[in-house]
Amino acid sequence: MAITIKTLKGTNSLSADRITINYNFKINTDTINNLLGIVNTTTGKIDNTNVGADNTITTESITLTLGGLDIQSGNIDLQSGNISLLNDGASIQLGSDNSKILDTIVAVGATGPNSTHVVGFENFIAIQVPRMTEVELIDVGANGLGATGPNVITFDSTNNTFRGWNGVSWVVLG
Repeated sequence: MAITIKTLKGTNSLSADRITINYNFKINTDTINNLLGIVNTTTGKIDNTNVGADNTITTESITLTLGGLDIQSGNIDLQSGNISLLNDGASIQLGSDNSKILDTIVAVGATGPNSTHVVGFENFIAIQVPRMTEVELIDVGANGLGATGPNVITFDSTNNTFRGWNGVSWVVLG
């Protein structure tokens, strides 16, 4: 939205142009008050929910330093990039059918001094695992996973079996 004020010429009479001067101040005052209705300079809050028909904020980047992100309604539409959820609770819900990826914390040891996380799935009909040939499995195990790599499950498409990596080798599952 652009504002327009009337320009006074150097030959104009100050008393004759008092209405124009006052009008210019009114335009500026109204515009500043409209902006202050959106941006609260005391709290730092920006709220454009009651401004116009399109309340979209477009920006190249946004950084949230405190308080997190609280979306009351609507979608997160990520065109490209990544979503990282850190220390966010116990589940990620996918879609509207209540399908969830769950993070369950399990105590380890007799007294439970340590804990570990188990990924669970709720309301899914299956879990898709990657398919690799036996040659690919050997290469990934030797050159990718190694002894410190994660335990993984995949489908050996050469031998039609599920295989799991145990830190040393691929073992047939089931």
